[in-house]
Amino acid sequence: MGGRLFNHITIICLISLPLIDLSVVNAAEIRQGVKQISQDIATGNSSDKIPRVELSPGYGVNISFIKTGEIVEKVWLDNPAIASLDVDGCLSALSPHCEQSGATVIHLRKINKLKLPQLPNTNTSLLTVVTTGKSQRQVYLFQVVAGKNKSNYHTLEILPNSNLIPGSTIYSNTNNNQLQQIIRGLNISKQQGMISNNSRLWGRIEQFLINVSSGKSVNIAARDSGISMQLINRLVELGSKDNIPQRYINHAK
Repeated sequence: MGGRLFNHITIICLISLPLIDLSVVNAAEIRQGVKQISQDIATGNSSDKIPRVELSPGYGVNISFIKTGEIVEKVWLDNPAIASLDVDGCLSALSPHCEQSGATVIHLRKINKLKLPQLPNTNTSLLTVVTTGKSQRQVYLFQVVAGKNKSNYHTLEILPNSNLIPGSTIYSNTNNNQLQQIIRGLNISKQQGMISNNSRLWGRIEQFLINVSSGKSVNIAARDSGISMQLINRLVELGSKDNIPQRYINHAK
């Protein structure tokens, strides 16, 4: 009983801590020059919009599939009047002398706009990427935009959906990494105005955290708390983007 009460108090303290300033996170992201998104977002299997890739004069952007372990088979840039496209390997559509087709990184670069009578006059384009992995093929979609401002990142890194929580997961204590990611994701959601701690949903998520710390599996805890696994995985995704060490959260004043 004492252990459960301690876990409940720990969770409530964690989610009640003052929120960290996201400008610190954004600054770190700019310094690193890498933006990370999940496969679900890039393939259109989430509620998020198609990833936007903004190209600025003199600065190219890389789209990396290295961490997913996939090989790029085919790419289509619908509006070649605004950007050039290259890959780190060889694709038959880009090179007639391609002995073995395949790549892992796509490089996009803004060019002076070409006048092509067959194409509409627009500064945007759809980029479609077909990949093959160990178990299946995937189709990724990106909105490419010819911008004027310098991009905050030089590489868009696609991550596997490994952070998603199986519904049968049981947490033994609140030190579990994914549980911490849920808590961080909840705090980030509050700071971004996506949820209020006075809302009914906040109370349900708080009850979910108490349930899993008591030994319930994630799907049962979510069901009993009246929230969906889709919401839980979204919080994990938000929390995993916050790379600031936990000590900064614990020491926030």
